Amino acid sequence: MPTTREIRFPYAGVAPLLVPEANLLGIYHTREITPAAPVAELTGAAIAAPTGTPPLRELAAGRQRVLIVCDDISRPTPVAELLPPVLAALHEAGVPEAGIEFMMALGTHRAMTRDEMAAKLGPEIVARFAVHNHDWRDPAACAFMGKTAQGVEVWINRKVSEADLVIGLGRIMPIDVCGFTGGGKILVPGVCGKITNDDMHWTRIDLDEHAIVGRRDNPVRASIDALARQAGLGFIVNVIMDIHRRVAHVVAGDLVEAHRRGCALAMDIHGVRIPEPTDIVVADSFPFDIEFWQANKALDQASHVVRQGGVLILVSPCTEGFSATHREMVEFGYGTLAEIKDHVAAGRITAKVAAVHMAQVSRVAREKAHVILVTSGISAADMRRARLDSAPTPQAALQQAFARLGTDAKVAVLNGAAEMLPIIGK
Repeated sequence: MPTTREIRFPYAGVAPLLVPEANLLGIYHTREITPAAPVAELTGAAIAAPTGTPPLRELAAGRQRVLIVCDDISRPTPVAELLPPVLAALHEAGVPEAGIEFMMALGTHRAMTRDEMAAKLGPEIVARFAVHNHDWRDPAACAFMGKTAQGVEVWINRKVSEADLVIGLGRIMPIDVCGFTGGGKILVPGVCGKITNDDMHWTRIDLDEHAIVGRRDNPVRASIDALARQAGLGFIVNVIMDIHRRVAHVVAGDLVEAHRRGCALAMDIHGVRIPEPTDIVVADSFPFDIEFWQANKALDQASHVVRQGGVLILVSPCTEGFSATHREMVEFGYGTLAEIKDHVAAGRITAKVAAVHMAQVSRVAREKAHVILVTSGISAADMRRARLDSAPTPQAALQQAFARLGTDAKVAVLNGAAEMLPIIGK
């Protein structure tokens, strides 16, 4: 009887997957690390000797209004652990506590509840300071801050424009839309208006993935850097961590120079070598599981591993469905790139950020591979409207894949694919 390997998923209620050993190319995951020091200690050292700026204590001297912008509940960044040394440096610089406020960089995500803010920032922070949700759809919430050298309008949350110093807290990891997260992305798209958000994302629509994936410096990141610089991002604190939220490095300072250093460090953790493109790829999206809008990060990265015409199985709870704030993919389905562009040109899709997300999924599901989604959070009806295939369990999905490609098809398993940067070949 053929031997099998049991694959477990990081989700309660999802049955393990049995893969025949003869079919298994390998099980791949990002590097796990042992922290060199506590997060607060790493952060304190980074802000005292930053890259490309004076130390935070010097930079904040004389400032009266400081805005700290943090990523939201959909991101696992340990913001509560970063804040004590940041706030201590502001206190030492003489910044009045009443002059410090927080902004949650929601991008186009849903608003955070107060309990979620407390979980992210710490209950004491929420009790002591004003904490705001950004609302990208409210024009009155944003101020016009001029145009970049490329002519793109910069509409940013008024709290940003009113601050003497803006500090961005986030995380650096690979992402398909702009190469890496972190840096100026905390403002753009984190707290910008619809026009700026759309224009930045639309930069990605026709770019080849090889110009973006794994590259810190690329056309989309150049747009983000220019927009964030124009908007006034003065200092970043970004972590590089493993999938278990253990922080390996903290970088701080200039939004470009510190971010560039952080991206180089991130490659050591997130870069994963895989010998060859594979017939069937099974991937989970942990820890980006709240909705398919987030789980798509795993689909993007897994698409670099599956061969042309193969099958990609994505396992993710998607507890809030496709998206809490966007329904375009359900209304129009993940069609071809030409169809998506036509919807935008005709005004049927008015949020270009949604169109770019749809194009990313379509490049995989329409042009590269057959996608099967295993999820409990999206109804069968919505799945059909979105024009995606589904299966009730990972095992059922693998059976579908073997039926499609043959029982000798090779299988690669990607644990935590959303945080992975696959490097194919030697």
